[in-house]
Order: sequence, then C-alpha cells, then structure tokens
Amino acid sequence: MKIRLESAADREASVEVERLAFEGPVEPAIVERVRDQEGAFALVAEDEGEIVGHVQFSRAWVGEMPVVALGPIGVRPERQRQGIGSALVAEGLEEARRRGEPAVILLGDPAFYGPRGFIAAAEFGLRNPFVAIAQEGVVVGEEDFRVAVLGDPAPVLDGEARWDPAFYEAG
Repeated sequence: MKIRLESAADREASVEVERLAFEGPVEPAIVERVRDQEGAFALVAEDEGEIVGHVQFSRAWVGEMPVVALGPIGVRPERQRQGIGSALVAEGLEEARRRGEPAVILLGDPAFYGPRGFIAAAEFGLRNPFVAIAQEGVVVGEEDFRVAVLGDPAPVLDGEARWDPAFYEAG
C-alpha cells in the first residue's frame, strides 16, 4: 500500500471512498467543496492500483492564525481496521508540517486521534463550535475537538476555531 498526494485522476475514486465509508452525501459534499480552496490538500491510500482510503485537509483558522483541518477521512468498508486510516493521518501530519502549517485541527474520537498526536483543544483554552450538533445520529462532544501542534516552538492558539464554511453548511 502506498500513501501519496491525491492527483486529479484520483478525485472521483476519492469521493466514492468517502461515500462508501460514511454511507451518505455529507462527507463527499464537503470534499467537493473544499478540495480546490487555498491551503487544501488531500492524500490517498492506493493498493494494487485501487484507491482504498482518502483524507482531506482544508484551510481553517484559530483566531486569526491559519491552520488546516483534517477531515473527512474515509476508508473503504472492506478495508477498515487494517491501519489505513492511521497511515493517512500520519502522512497527512507530515505533509502539513512540510507545508509549514502550525497546527491541524479536527473533530474526532479521542481514543483514535490521541495516540496519533492530537490533544484536546480545551488544553489550549479552545472551545468546540460544533458541541451537541447531532448529525446522522452522532452527538459531538467538547472532547472531540482535537489539535496536533506542528510548529516549533508551539504556536499560540487563541480565539475562535473556524472551519471552511462547507462544514457548517453540509447536512
């Protein structure tokens, strides 16, 4: 399996991975809306010529500081729990670091993202703007807002966290 930057030829397969992984239109719609925005990039997991995983990064802000947001991230259902998502996250953090991004923010399961370098945003005094918004039966908690700091020294993260408008408009 190879993790690499998404190419134009991968776009349709990437959206299909997100559709299959989430069984709905919200995540694919977010990918379509953010993928060409300034600061956005995506990675794919390719195995024997097939795209089996995808992770999207897009511009976000903490206060006035530009950062990137990780998500959506999807893996084909029959390939889940094989380390593909973890590999996408690890390589995505390295790519964000290479691009000079100070931090990556996301909404996700602390049990999954904690061991992968993400800490609770509350440790920086940041609040989750999506708390209690239920989508497809999922309630988002304060602890789901996570940050991976990439800069050295660590950036000062202060202010309101904002994702691309596509995240607020989806679903």
